[in-house]
Amino acid sequence: MRFFLSLTAFYFLALHAIHAVEIEGRVLKVLSDARSFELELTQSGDAKLEVGSMRIFRVGAGDLTIGYAGRMIKANAAYYSKQWHLEQIFPIDGLGAKAAHDVNHQLHQATAAMSRRKYVKQGEYIPNFAMINQHGEFLQIRQLQGKPFVLNFIFTRCTIPTMCPASSIRMADMQDAAREAGLNGLQFVSITFDPAFDSPGILNQYADGYGMESKNFHLLTMNQTVVDDLLRQFGILTMEEDGTINHTMATLLVDGNGRVAHRKEGATWSTKDFMEAANKLL
Repeated sequence: MRFFLSLTAFYFLALHAIHAVEIEGRVLKVLSDARSFELELTQSGDAKLEVGSMRIFRVGAGDLTIGYAGRMIKANAAYYSKQWHLEQIFPIDGLGAKAAHDVNHQLHQATAAMSRRKYVKQGEYIPNFAMINQHGEFLQIRQLQGKPFVLNFIFTRCTIPTMCPASSIRMADMQDAAREAGLNGLQFVSITFDPAFDSPGILNQYADGYGMESKNFHLLTMNQTVVDDLLRQFGILTMEEDGTINHTMATLLVDGNGRVAHRKEGATWSTKDFMEAANKLL
């Protein structure tokens, strides 16, 4: 049975993030028992957090699982409940970080040259792009070459039951169905269009909440520029309104060569249709 993360907890974190300051630092220790990181600060937007100092920060469960030991991170630091907390933690370094920057620079140039009416349709090839998954790892989409995957866009703070929550339930259900059918090569990719909130740690918790198995499910985030480029590339429209993100939806099945084999617009696609299409590929 699937369980869902408390929206109250999400909004609590978001509220405090408004009053947060941006910091960067290296994770010296992961203090699991205290659910905290020890950081050596390299950049800080608050005089109370002196650059060069070592400080303890409370972190969320998803970030604690990732760990980030020895890695450079950037985050929002907020002081409440008599202690410092880190929110929206993103890795700066790590395997594939530089390559990700180069790939996304090429993506941005290609997107800027696109016609406003053009986007990736069924039968066409998707561009390469790089993002960060729910484990804090840099991933280029071409690393899935040879493996068909189902791709969609979501954001974790979505409160409309028939939109992102329903789509995530179907994606998780399809992962279960693929495993039971022996379609072990099928992968799943969900890209957030709310990267200001959806850090790898948040996506990590979101995946757990929906029972998504991490071995072949990739929840991806990156900076807003990359996300905006991908929305253009895939023909997804978004608009911030009344404190949420209104958006169109599309779900795609991409074959092992990077070509869109099946595309369904809207929020009412069925797992049966995608399973039948995936079965033909595998």
